Amino acid sequence: MALARASRRVVACCGVLLLTAGCASEFERRYDAADSLRAQAAEQGYEWIGTQKLLEQAAVAADEGDTETALELAEQARFQAEAALQQAEREKEAWRRRVVR
Repeated sequence: MALARASRRVVACCGVLLLTAGCASEFERRYDAADSLRAQAAEQGYEWIGTQKLLEQAAVAADEGDTETALELAEQARFQAEAALQQAEREKEAWRRRVVR
């Protein structure tokens, strides 16, 4: 009986560890994707002001073990970085319409 309870505890602990590790790798994947897109936008001169701050907040949340918040912040940073890249692409031609002829 005691052995069965101990076995269940070990299985439960292993499940928690695997879940936590999976979330951590998911966070790292999302964080790296957002940071890569942010860097691309920065190279083109279109990095948005708040994107780096969101990534910093995501890293702090991940360090504190708040994986849900960390994932959400990384996703917001990715969205901003993608929008900045779209803006950069639009501006490649849009500036021509604003030039006085």
